Amino acid sequence: MSTIPGKEPAVQLPPQVETPRDLLLHDLGKLLTIEETLAKRILPGLQKELQDEQLSTAVSLHLEETRKHVDRVKEAFSALQEEPSGKPAVGLDGLRTEREEGVKQIAPALRDGFNCAAAMGTEHYEINSYEPAIRIAEALGEAEVGELLRANLGEEVAALDKLAAHADRLAREAAG
Repeated sequence: MSTIPGKEPAVQLPPQVETPRDLLLHDLGKLLTIEETLAKRILPGLQKELQDEQLSTAVSLHLEETRKHVDRVKEAFSALQEEPSGKPAVGLDGLRTEREEGVKQIAPALRDGFNCAAAMGTEHYEINSYEPAIRIAEALGEAEVGELLRANLGEEVAALDKLAAHADRLAREAAG
């Protein structure tokens, strides 16, 4: 794609993802980037910012799960006899930027609720990223890959439910 708006590139490159297996590997790479970024940068930073002890504990527990998610995604690559390789996760970059810019505009007393909502958005993004990868893995007959990804997906859904409960509690406290 040309960096000049409205101008097409001089040379068209062939697609890098041409088969369902290529697409699965692409999705796994994106999932690896998402989980590693969350485990190494986003969740530890978020945990330090939180004032609400219950929410901080929930984030801490999910950080431990996220580290296991990284391992499972790497296992999925191994099950496919491929080296783990990350791919861009532009949506995560956008969510991170939105939270970092938005939190500056939020009164300190409301920041935990804002951060909880941002974390919920990230969980939705992760869920949305796992679901197609699972479908492709299962369609290709890669049951082990599907099982590994389903384990992560189940924990992401549970994390979203826990965050929603905290969001409800924090909203009531803020309104009350």
